[in-house]
Amino acid sequence: MTGKERRQGERILFKSRILIITGDDNIVAEADSRDISLRGIYLLPEKKLPLDTFCALKISLTGESSTMMVTVHGKVCRHDEQGMGIAFLDLEEDGFIHIKNLIALHSADGALKKPAAFPCQEG
Repeated sequence: MTGKERRQGERILFKSRILIITGDDNIVAEADSRDISLRGIYLLPEKKLPLDTFCALKISLTGESSTMMVTVHGKVCRHDEQGMGIAFLDLEEDGFIHIKNLIALHSADGALKKPAAFPCQEG
């Protein structure tokens, strides 16, 4: 299926193991990531969460000399044949800076802009 790309913002390939926790703490799973942006992350889970499920993600950001664990709250916004997209609903300042720097280091021009709004947020 071909269609116009509706997602905005720079995405980079990002391979990591992500811990997924739902709001009721009943579902705790891990999934591999495929790509990340300042607005969300694409995961390749064994079993997809239903659309509109709120969750917390624990993302390990590894640098040359250190590793930082970032917790982000998100919402499942899309499914496709391979996996699911999680839109970030909040992103702590430290996590934002680390992801921004990661993207800048791996993007074509190195320039980034903060997204105008996070997807799936109400009003």
